Amino acid sequence: MTGLTRIVGGFTVDAVAFADGSYDVDRPGGNGFWAAMGAALTGVAAAVHGVVGADFPLAALDRLGEFGVGVDGIHRRSDIPNLRVSFSYARDESRAHPADPAAIAHVPLADRARFLDTTDRADLLHATLPAGTDLADASADAWYLGLLPASRLRETVDAVQGDGWTLLDCPDRRELAQSGNGALRDALPDVDVFLPSTSDAAVFLPDVAERDLPALFHDWGAGAVVVKCGSRGAVLSQGTRRWRVPVFRDPDACDPTGAGDVFGGACAAVMADTGDLLRAVVAGAAAASFATAARSPLDLARVVREDYDLRRGLIAAGVEDV
Repeated sequence: MTGLTRIVGGFTVDAVAFADGSYDVDRPGGNGFWAAMGAALTGVAAAVHGVVGADFPLAALDRLGEFGVGVDGIHRRSDIPNLRVSFSYARDESRAHPADPAAIAHVPLADRARFLDTTDRADLLHATLPAGTDLADASADAWYLGLLPASRLRETVDAVQGDGWTLLDCPDRRELAQSGNGALRDALPDVDVFLPSTSDAAVFLPDVAERDLPALFHDWGAGAVVVKCGSRGAVLSQGTRRWRVPVFRDPDACDPTGAGDVFGGACAAVMADTGDLLRAVVAGAAAASFATAARSPLDLARVVREDYDLRRGLIAAGVEDV
């Protein structure tokens, strides 16, 4: 394979409570980490850009490098704590962020204290993302821009524009809901592929029907749109055509955290390699299926290549025109 994809995103320390009563604390995560692992699953060369704080486990970054991901673009800041995130899942698969206090009431006090969430700290959020100047000297065949605050969107898109394909995940949907979609509308004409989810749109476009989302984002300037629909697959809209790409349901699925980021990283990697967006979306769906059975991004290092290729083939066979 040829091509290089670069991932821009965050690295977090996570605490997650699952519907069955089990939980994890101090787990390395973040959209940048998950997306980088998704890109690596495809076999395409990948590198990641991010910032980690003083308490992020360096051993996790070492493992990421061992999996073949370039980590020279990850900078450590010893003067700030790492961003922390907490989630809890209910039996209907809905997710609360931060974790619902009732969902962690049974957790021993020492571990319950680890259910921290600092995503409301704008200063910390900005400090733990690379600046546009950090990306200026890097080149790639495709860029994947993970969850970004709207205030950093223009700067980041400008830094990578014109250097390979640009694939943009949805910016912070809560921020869009509060401050409007102006930053997104400004940036979309300068990206090649927009990858929102239906859950994103439900927050900042609550009155827009799911079927109308691709046309709306095209109107805002997006050249191609991939709407991630969770367990119902994804819809790709490009030019005058639309396709529905199904999911592969992993029998051991336990936690959808990170699946959308894995999807985006794998999609960008195959775009870097082939420039074929439908093929890239199929690859993203195959990679994301493994993420639903992983409780850590590093669990994806155990995926057998033949299993990935098998799922990719099954998903490709189920693609439909819509």
